[in-house]
Amino acid sequence: MTNPHPFSLADKAVFVTGGSSGIGLGVCDRFLQEGARVVVADIQTPPAPLLAAGALHLSVDVCDRSQVIEAFARTEETIGKLDVIIHNAGKPGRNDHLTDSDEAVLDSVVGLNFYGTYYLLKYGPRHMRDGGSIITTASVAGLQQNEGFFDYSATKAATISMTKTAAVELGLRGIRCNSIAPGPVKTPMLPPQHYLNTLAKHLSTLGRIAEVDDLVGVYHFLASDQSRYITGQTIVVDGGRLTGFRKAVLKRLAD
Repeated sequence: MTNPHPFSLADKAVFVTGGSSGIGLGVCDRFLQEGARVVVADIQTPPAPLLAAGALHLSVDVCDRSQVIEAFARTEETIGKLDVIIHNAGKPGRNDHLTDSDEAVLDSVVGLNFYGTYYLLKYGPRHMRDGGSIITTASVAGLQQNEGFFDYSATKAATISMTKTAAVELGLRGIRCNSIAPGPVKTPMLPPQHYLNTLAKHLSTLGRIAEVDDLVGVYHFLASDQSRYITGQTIVVDGGRLTGFRKAVLKRLAD
């Protein structure tokens, strides 16, 4: 089949974790519009419009090894070998200091953010075509440590590290492995009253918090054949948050 345009996703078989809300939902919607065949692996049922558009839903807890293995097997049986795997499922911690942290909370964060990534990278490639693309959702928190984010930051740093390792190990199959590291994004994971909604306006050089639509194009690019020589990279999509601060912001901090 001839691709209708250079960034085409037409007929690509795509497996997305955490695709029922937030960034994952936006990515699934875009990919379906572009003609991809999408399996949404999520413990939540996707919105009805996504299912009506052709998405297939598998109820999967990515913390559970057996469920992940079964989901990949069922996906291959249904839509064939995968072209793209997108791992978007994740969760924050409780904003505790290391010294005040609860090990049960840590176990929960590690279970999803660390082991979820591990299982996807371990079991997914055997169900992929050579020349495919794996995209993991990390965070700027994996690159910059802030007070109260030790568990989330550590697991997102691990996501970046494991993705780079996968890039090295899968390179000769032509499978590209990259991470996307968003800054704060308006999603259900970030309640409207959360302080990051306001803070992002000041810390971002673009002066606003990210919308989901600001992210989906990067996933689209990395899933397309136009990114065929990009692997082992962490692409930061934070509106310039890690770049530096305007004078007005520095003045507020000084006051």
